[in-house]
Amino acid sequence: MSERFFQSVAALAVALSGSAALAASEACTPLPGGFQFCPEDTAWADAEVIPFSNGVAFDLPPYWLEVMEPPAEIAAAPSLDAALEALAELVAEQARNEGLEAPEIMDRGAFTAGALEAVTLTTRIDLPEDDPMIFVSMIAGQGDARLFVSLDDENEDAADVAQELRRIAGLFSLIEE
Repeated sequence: MSERFFQSVAALAVALSGSAALAASEACTPLPGGFQFCPEDTAWADAEVIPFSNGVAFDLPPYWLEVMEPPAEIAAAPSLDAALEALAELVAEQARNEGLEAPEIMDRGAFTAGALEAVTLTTRIDLPEDDPMIFVSMIAGQGDARLFVSLDDENEDAADVAQELRRIAGLFSLIEE
């Protein structure tokens, strides 16, 4: 999982080389795990939609939003709090595997957005030969369904990124059958 988390740029390059980036043509974009993202009447409706192997990215500068299948450790966690702990451990493990220091955990949070319960983790990752990166990750749940979301911002303002993720969280919902 966390390998996917750190390799957003690589996933984008693969998606762009394999197929043209798609523009959102429908009001809602289907997402992994039976969820959808419905940004109609918001700035996110104009985001470039970029599918990749296990999820979908939305490019709306300065923001980059990724929605992915939750890794097994997160999907199997008995609660959202336990899923957040699993995410923190996965991110630290991946950093160590790549020879980096564990990311700084800047903040943790919990909130409700519509029918979704959500927890967030804000991390700062120091990259060699590059500027540090700020990621705000969200694990949202509705019933037994879980969604994993990561948002970052070119300006690297953690408060701005966290506020934007909370603002758009209500745009995610389970697809009604």
